[in-house]
Amino acid sequence: MATYKSTKGFTVQVLADDPTVEDTVGLLYFNTTDNEFKYVRPGGAAAGTWSSGGTLNSSYGYTGGAGTQSAALSFGGHPNIATSESYDGTSWTETNDLNTGRQQLGGSGAYTAAIAVGGQPSAATEEYNGTSWTNGGNLATARGRSGVTGDSSSALCAGGFVSSTYLAINEKYNGSSWTEVANLNTARANQGSAGTSTAALTVSGNAGPGRTVNVEQWDGSSWTEINNVNRARDNAGSGGTVTTALYFGGEPAGENTEYFDGTSWSELANLATDRYQISRGNVGTAELGICIGGTGPAGPNPILTVTEEWVLPEVVIKTVSDS
Repeated sequence: MATYKSTKGFTVQVLADDPTVEDTVGLLYFNTTDNEFKYVRPGGAAAGTWSSGGTLNSSYGYTGGAGTQSAALSFGGHPNIATSESYDGTSWTETNDLNTGRQQLGGSGAYTAAIAVGGQPSAATEEYNGTSWTNGGNLATARGRSGVTGDSSSALCAGGFVSSTYLAINEKYNGSSWTEVANLNTARANQGSAGTSTAALTVSGNAGPGRTVNVEQWDGSSWTEINNVNRARDNAGSGGTVTTALYFGGEPAGENTEYFDGTSWSELANLATDRYQISRGNVGTAELGICIGGTGPAGPNPILTVTEEWVLPEVVIKTVSDS
């Protein structure tokens, strides 16, 4: 009887655990723990999935967000709440409040260098050091529903809404004060955001009177229109960089997820729960995303406390079948 070794010229590798790194793609092996033959396929964007994470202690719409999947923040909310919560990748804990309670604010930055910007209506900026919030310099133009990127040392606040007007105003923060820089090409509010103060995306949103599919990229001095998202929506979640980003949930496609590869947007796996008014800001990454809270689908429109986590695996493990 022919053996695999005599046919293929080598033996099947034996492993106790499934591999997780990209350089194992194509490997056929025997998993001694599961007692099964398996093989490794490429992962990447198309293999990304959402799963349930921890539950917020309080439920508010129109919150701001910042941080990563394992160290995140959710702060503020309707009606002008100062509550702040932190996430360790498993559970949410109430932390020190904002100094100024507000809703429809934006956030960005790492857990120890996060920033909370604006609100409806507010010009306030606050900086988080991993423990508490400290007042920073005010925006030149008070507004809410803006797209915020960067962190407490260098940030960008693009667009927004005030007094029934959609704004194209763009301001840059140097750690102490804001300065107006080049405007967006398309005025908008409730958009997604990704990146830093020198390399950012502003994604879709409401351009008044309707939603737009338009996406713009900031190079540190000006905005350029790039490839559009597939579905126009606002009040969605977002995170990542100018080379890999996520845009998810929102109105009207409350479960939809889109992935940006630096050139174009692709629709991928949906959220488990339709939602909009997701914590606003550049939160998480395209590889390890996080969707915080929000408001549920049409009907009773419940304020949601559930967190969902996005994982984009390097590889996918498949079991060899005899059928």
